[in-house]
Amino acid sequence: MIINGKKLSQEILENLKERRKNYDKLKIAAFLIGKEEEKLSFLKIKQKFAQELNIEFRIYEIDEGLPKRKIRKYISQILKHKTIKGAIFQLPIPERFPTQYLLNSIPAKKDIDCLSSRMLGKFYTDSHIIRPTAVEVVDFLREKFNLEFKGKNVLIVGYGRLVGKPLVHYFANLNSTVIIAQSQTKIEDYFKNTDIIISGAGKAKLIKDCQKGAILIDFGYSFENGKIYGDIDFEKLKDKASLITSTPGGTGPILVAKLFENFFKLLEAEKIVI
Repeated sequence: MIINGKKLSQEILENLKERRKNYDKLKIAAFLIGKEEEKLSFLKIKQKFAQELNIEFRIYEIDEGLPKRKIRKYISQILKHKTIKGAIFQLPIPERFPTQYLLNSIPAKKDIDCLSSRMLGKFYTDSHIIRPTAVEVVDFLREKFNLEFKGKNVLIVGYGRLVGKPLVHYFANLNSTVIIAQSQTKIEDYFKNTDIIISGAGKAKLIKDCQKGAILIDFGYSFENGKIYGDIDFEKLKDKASLITSTPGGTGPILVAKLFENFFKLLEAEKIVI
């Protein structure tokens, strides 16, 4: 089964349109530090989705030369406005900045990406209202296609804040056996004895094999000669896997839809105990 992320994203969008009717004006702030066309293009995709929901999606481009304290103060001043109900950073933040320090400038009630320390704390202590979007995507696929994760061997390639870390927690809670592959891991040793492979490494065609009937979910991407590639060698493994996502058109559109679903979950929550 090849996952059609665009179609599934549209299904989520139609549901969100119904929920949108309960609100008047809505606005989301998106912060981008530095000039980088690739990151800006990803924000434009989110902006387009917001337009489908009649949500104002304002992109704030921040000068990379500013000190971290000024950036955080600037963000805090913007987010004090009651009209702004949600906020995100476009990651990755330039290396010279402490990422978590800046992510924490987004108040919990507006942190629709679930990346601030407070919201992550609620997620990792299982008292969440929303979860990181990669978790929401995997759980959506589990429910949509009746996938069984309990007792399965799961290989998670990469241990980053967006994909690897939250998904380790998610699968452990489902009583899966979780293997974390990092840069020094000989991942080829695990391809044939894992039921599920999730990758967010950002290395083209890193996953070149799997056992018959495996579930392959790809969050990674990289560019070569202007073309985007996923971590999973899609053409090689599409007939071997029982379920597989392509890049582009796989998890990406669902991630965007789940970001906005998180937005409405926070709007609908009566209160957040921090």
